[in-house]
Formats: sequence, structure tokens, C-alpha cells
Amino acid sequence: MNNKFFTHLHISASQHLCIYTFTHIRIYTLIVFFLFIFSCATNPVTGKKELMLISEGQEIAIGKKSDAEIRDEYSEYKFKDLNKYINDVGYKLTKHVHRKNLKYKFTILDTPVVNAFAIPGGYVYVTRGILAYLNNEAQLASVLGHELGHVNARHSANMISKQILFNVGLGIGFAISKDFRKYAGLVGLGGNLLFLKFSRNDEYQADELGVEYATLAGYNTYEMAKFFETLNRLSHEQKYSLPEFLSTHPSPPHRIKRVIKLTKLWQSKVNYKRFIIGKKEYLMHINGILFGKDKRNGYVDGHQYYHPNMRFTFKFPKGWKLIDTRKYILITNKKNKNVQILITLSRESLDRTISNFLKKTKGIVLSYKEIRINGFNAVKIIEKVKLNGGYAIIQTFFINFKGYIFGFYGISPILSYNLYRKKLTIPALTFKELRDKKRINVKNTYIKIINIKKEIILKELMLKYNIPQKYHKKIALINNISLNSHLKKGDLLKIIIEK
Repeated sequence: MNNKFFTHLHISASQHLCIYTFTHIRIYTLIVFFLFIFSCATNPVTGKKELMLISEGQEIAIGKKSDAEIRDEYSEYKFKDLNKYINDVGYKLTKHVHRKNLKYKFTILDTPVVNAFAIPGGYVYVTRGILAYLNNEAQLASVLGHELGHVNARHSANMISKQILFNVGLGIGFAISKDFRKYAGLVGLGGNLLFLKFSRNDEYQADELGVEYATLAGYNTYEMAKFFETLNRLSHEQKYSLPEFLSTHPSPPHRIKRVIKLTKLWQSKVNYKRFIIGKKEYLMHINGILFGKDKRNGYVDGHQYYHPNMRFTFKFPKGWKLIDTRKYILITNKKNKNVQILITLSRESLDRTISNFLKKTKGIVLSYKEIRINGFNAVKIIEKVKLNGGYAIIQTFFINFKGYIFGFYGISPILSYNLYRKKLTIPALTFKELRDKKRINVKNTYIKIINIKKEIILKELMLKYNIPQKYHKKIALINNISLNSHLKKGDLLKIIIEK
């Protein structure tokens, strides 16, 4: 702290003579005090005072910056007039929200992950993954309404405010106790993790607002409860791997009862003659969307990774997990999370890529060697670097492949390096050009809407259409019916096709 701060608070000269620790305790205490006194705002939904350390303008700025990063990470999924349709449904809801001054934007993200979320400033996202599991417009409206609830109740802004206050609290603890200082790094990490997800109360409030907004817009939110049933089935089918929507939201069973109760309440308030479900409208708009991973941009079969569009392939160690994003590929050791392989792509020259890498790591280069890997020029570098308070080895291969530089970064704590050294080399040393036509011309899966011509049981229909057995349970799930369900003439059904 500088003298201007002391002068502003009119602290006397005698107080300047206090010991260093005591002075800092007082400063942090004053900061916390003034944060509480002067940083309360009225919640636009509840009308109650709450801690708010960021203004609406800052909230919008955060959202704008985050939106650009999200789009860079996942990119927008564009399909016929589906994007306009999603926005049209969203805008129907925004007529009934509490914060009508915000400019809302609804975006479909190109990922198979089943999720929906919102960020400060009015940015709402749904994934193409979640669209495949929704069955009508009312369910879509309910999901969008839930996310609008987070924005309108300023849940993200409140979370950020708590994080700021938490960090100030860390400063107090740091000043008070030497023991606290030793664990400050761990406490800070825990604090960040603590605020990554909304509280259960926030989620319930977003449900309430979702029902309110969607009902006022004329939608039947009993369908929201049916969608929670689908998510519940999905979570049981995936066993220990929850869909992302469930990992960031409370589990469905209890929410189903609450949504039914809230729907009954709000429908009695508005007293409309009918409420929109919109099954046909919704299904016609998602007819033909990509379902699951876009294999043309990379897929795994066994312990081999294939990228048809860029025509390369490599192996990765057995028992390890591969995570593929648009910006990088991460391969992690399930037994030791500290050991991993990061794969990135650069369009700069080999020399420039290496130079930039060494500037960032600032490590001790133990080995530097120019080599050839399956016909391509490459460089192998081994570095000792400081990482998380200790030392680690980064074993890097830079491979020049058709004008692109692939970086394979094998990272391991220094004490574990010899144990994992060979496995960290597997992806780089097996990297080669993909020439297998079967792997290049791989088929993707898509959603197709069919009209039932006559009454039939679902499992019989799938045999009639020669749908592969591996898709039978999934088709039942995305339609929220069973394999023994009776389909009536004129019913619309989602099926999964390959092409």
C-alpha cells in the first residue's frame, strides 16, 4: 500500500509506526468493511440487497470478452435456419425477464457435450449435443429460460464478487499467520473451485425463473420436467460419466417435483387457454443436425487417434485418456494426473515455434536434438522447469507436417520421469500421415425425423429401418421413450443415421 492510501483514510502518523503485520491486517479489514458498506446492490429479481462488487457495465464487458473466448474454443454450430429459430424462441422469453435493458444473444456451440449455460451480460449458449435430447419447443424454452434466470438474478456477477472478497480474505489470513501462508496456494485453488459452480439455491432460483419466463411467453413448462427425466436416464446410462448439464446443475429427481409445482402455480396465474408445446416445429428445425462427435475433425478408435481432415494419425498409451478440443489434444494418465501429454498446432515456422516455447518455459535445456519422425523433420527437446512449486521435466517433440508444426509436450514431475519417459514419447514417435481411405472417409451420425405411417413398436420399427443395434437404446433415450413403446400413426420420431 502507498502513502496516498493512508492519507485518504486519515490514518495518523502514530499508526504508521505499527508493526508491518498489524498494519496490513487493519488495511485488509478496512477494505472488507468498505466493500460490504459501499458494494451492496439491489437484486433485480428479489429486490433484496446483496454483495455486488462489479457494475452492470463491467458485467457486460466481462461477458463480451468471455463470449469471444468461448467462440474461439468451440465455434458456433450453424445449420440452416436453426440458429434464427433458437434466437426467436429466446427473444420471446426476453420480453418477460427482469432485466430488459440487456442485449441478449443465443448461440449454438459446435460440441456433442449435453449442456447449456450463460455468462454475464446476456450471453446464453446451448450445445448441439443438448438439442438432440430436447423433444419440443417448450423444452427448449424452459432450458433457455433457466439460463436467462441466471443472468437476470446476476448469479455470475455475485459469484465473481464473492471470489473477489474471498481473495481479500486470503490477504488477511496471509498477514495474520505464517502457517496460513504455507497453505495459501492450496486454499486459493480450493476457493476458485468452490465458486466454479452456482449454488444449489441459485440453480433452484433459475428453475423458478425459467418456469416464470417460459410460462409468461405461453409455453407448457410441464415439458421441462419431462426433459429432466431424459437427463436422469442419460446419467444412469452413462453410469459414472455425467452429462455436463448434470455436473453443473442439481440432480433431476427433486427438481422434477419442484418444476411441476411451479408450473401449476404459474399456469393458474396467467390463465391462458392453451400453452405451447411445439413438437413438430422443434423437430423439423433439428432434422439433419450432427449427432455426436464430428469424426472428420478427429476421433479415437482403440488407442489410435485419427484426423481425416488434416490426414494424420498417432497412437497413445493404453489406459490413458484422450481429450480432444478444437485448440489442443490432452492425453492424461488415469493413475497419475500429473503426467500428461499436450498436443498443440502452430502455423509459424519450426524455429519461431521453438523460440516462443523456450521463452515461455524459461527452463534448463538438458537436451536438444534434430531428428526425423516417419519422414518428417522434427526436433526433440528435454527441459527441466519449475512447476507448481517443484520441478518437472518437459519432453517435447516439434514435428513439421505439411507446413504445420505439431508440438507434443510430455510433462512429468522430475521424480516420475524415468517411469513414464517411454510412454510420453509414444504419440510423437507414432505420428504419421493418414492414408487409409476407410479412416479418411469415416461416416458421421445425424438426427433424422421420420413420420410414423402406421402403429408399431419402437424396436420393431428399428429393425424395419435396418438401424444398427448399437443405436437402439440411444434412439429410445433421445425420444424419452422405451424400446417397447407403441408409436401411433402420425407420430414424429428422431432416429440416428450414418452418412
